[in-house]
Amino acid sequence: MSILKLRIAILIGVHVLILMHVLYFGSDTIGSIDFQEFFHAFLKHGIINAGGILVLLAFLTTLIFGRFFCGWACHFGAIQELCWWLLNKLNIKPKTVDSKLVTILPIIILLNFYIVPNLLYAFDHPWELSIAIDSPEIWAFLPGWIIGTLTFLVDGFLIVYFLGRKGFCRFLCPWGAFLKLPNSLAMFKVRKTGNCTGCHECTKQCPIGIDVSYEINTYQKVTNTNCTSCLMCTSGCPENALSYQFINPLNEEVKLSHFLKRDQFSHIYIRDIFTSIRSKDFLLLGLTLLAGFSIDGLYGMGHFLAFGLAIIAGYFIINKNDNKYKYLWMKPLLNTLIIFIFLWHSVIKVSIWQGLTQFETNNYTSSISHLERAILLYPKSIGRYHLLLGQMYLLEGNKWSALHHAKIAKELNPNHEGPLQLLQRINSSP
Repeated sequence: MSILKLRIAILIGVHVLILMHVLYFGSDTIGSIDFQEFFHAFLKHGIINAGGILVLLAFLTTLIFGRFFCGWACHFGAIQELCWWLLNKLNIKPKTVDSKLVTILPIIILLNFYIVPNLLYAFDHPWELSIAIDSPEIWAFLPGWIIGTLTFLVDGFLIVYFLGRKGFCRFLCPWGAFLKLPNSLAMFKVRKTGNCTGCHECTKQCPIGIDVSYEINTYQKVTNTNCTSCLMCTSGCPENALSYQFINPLNEEVKLSHFLKRDQFSHIYIRDIFTSIRSKDFLLLGLTLLAGFSIDGLYGMGHFLAFGLAIIAGYFIINKNDNKYKYLWMKPLLNTLIIFIFLWHSVIKVSIWQGLTQFETNNYTSSISHLERAILLYPKSIGRYHLLLGQMYLLEGNKWSALHHAKIAKELNPNHEGPLQLLQRINSSP
């Protein structure tokens, strides 16, 4: 069996196991198996569960085999490879984007959302080790069907169309960022063990967009920490010049220069399948962070969907060589519309943040101002904000406004006790 067929069979098997976990085992036996469990459960509370064990195994196996988990077991990576295959079948040939952000952005997401806040919480709330394999339940960190479907469409398909092969894995995945360090120290690596003819087939075969030919001829091995040990390059080399080979870590040569690459993706054989935006990296980073933070958490969006939309929008704005539009005048109009949408939502996010902050400090006048702006601009009605406004208006002596917001909160959450209690307080107030 070829490497490709073996990988496809294993990836299909992984999806079957996921389905069995959801439909058969449920949370009674094994709870949520998710990478973020290591950060939200173990790092934060000291709880060892199925997700935490998965991360530990992934980390240890990466030290030996490289990011084998990403190449052979990650369902999200499989979705992106499927997308790439479908696009090619439709004769759509997206260029894979070369950028320093494939290192910078995933680390920022990992630190900001998963490591730093959970460590800070752990420092203030000392924890004791405990084991809870069946906790939390399977759907604890999974979004609803709408947000879940949009996440797969954006991060599994659209990001590949705009940023190329495995765009999410390269530019956004915090779990890949977490495995970069052990991957740089892995004992098994793709190494040059024969005579290379410079055909660049290894680079063309790589599903994660690494310039394999450059690396094996410069460093005698693949040093890129995005390498997922999929072995597509070794099986695709017509000269059998590559091998997946073990070297004792004490004898392994590791230099900083191995990770600071230049002149990649420039050879005439592969020039047309890659595009570099390195001169615009920091502009794209700024746009992505501003756009991502402006929508993260709104409409029930998780970090993956928010930053997937953000980097696609940012890349669309900075990409001046986009010929997908028949009329060139559409591009500046679309850019303006995109910027307006993200600025609008940034005002919503800041208003909510300030409104809640001022509420906690009992500065009700300021809080009311911010939350009123938020509900005016936010297309989605949130009962909690109306409930808070009703409470604050009542404390400020504005019974009519308190009643108005309490009724809206009750309509939005008819079975919640908060609005009912507030209405009783309003009706009983003088």
